[in-house]
Amino acid sequence: MRRFTVFLAILSVTNTVLAADSELAKHIIVPAGWKGEQISLPPSFAKEMQFNGIEEARFSPGMFQEKSETFFSYFFVFKIDPGSELTQKNIERELLTYYQGLSRAIFNSRKKKIDTSQFTCKLTKVIPVDPQKIYPQGLTEYSATVNWTEPFVIQKPQTLNLIIQAWTGKTTKHGYLFVCVSPQDIKTNIWQSMRNIRGTFYRNLQK
Repeated sequence: MRRFTVFLAILSVTNTVLAADSELAKHIIVPAGWKGEQISLPPSFAKEMQFNGIEEARFSPGMFQEKSETFFSYFFVFKIDPGSELTQKNIERELLTYYQGLSRAIFNSRKKKIDTSQFTCKLTKVIPVDPQKIYPQGLTEYSATVNWTEPFVIQKPQTLNLIIQAWTGKTTKHGYLFVCVSPQDIKTNIWQSMRNIRGTFYRNLQK
């Protein structure tokens, strides 16, 4: 619990909860035990990011428990102001900057130094395989890996698997990224749990 509190404290250094944009949050329904936060983009820990908007993040019950099957498993949704191009190159740049900044901020809070220059983020375009096929119009999916140093628990190099779905709202022109994250193999149960949550989000979004 303390690690989660520290995490939210870091996220909220210069960010305020954007209560006025409760519309996005109300579409996200998660099982009991998941926790979360809404912050502004760019976040205080990664001011170099070029996307502007909000992030809704939800963390699995085992997020900060090293021995849990859902260790560091979570998802987040970026709602990005109109005008940003959601190209593969831009998404790679923004996510790399995000994880570099997050790791650096947490290590700094522990009064430790970390070299983030070797962190990597690599996206590969894939065909969505969700059998429900409940997708916003124009959606593009990527699989990705982020190689970074996990700063909260193990404080060691870690490879994260990501499934990223990106689209632009037909009417509002806001950009969206729905990103599922876990170091677990893509076939493990946590991925099905996140896909189920994502499917509910899409159904709610289209109502």
